[in-house]
Amino acid sequence: MRYLRLASNWLDRNEGDAFTWPYWVDVCVSAPELKVAISEGAGHGSAGGRFDPAFVLSRLRDKVSGADGDWLLPYIERLARGEVVTEAELQSQFAERHGREPESYDWD
Repeated sequence: MRYLRLASNWLDRNEGDAFTWPYWVDVCVSAPELKVAISEGAGHGSAGGRFDPAFVLSRLRDKVSGADGDWLLPYIERLARGEVVTEAELQSQFAERHGREPESYDWD
């Protein structure tokens, strides 16, 4: 499954910036299971998982906000309703905000 790293309060972090508790939100853009991966923390204090979009909306919305990912919520809502969200539209929205393409990775 292909994931895009779309939100994190560390995306535009620079060396020397004050420490902030890190959050990341990655969205699966390939079937069969469209999941949202959320992680937080550093070192031994880190945790995360892959979740159904509806669960993210009901229980993990604060983690999405912590990752500066409020712009992702309408897309996660669409995924929860079973609607199609394309990789191209997510990449476009990310690039509009950050001036570059998002990182991506495969997770089997």
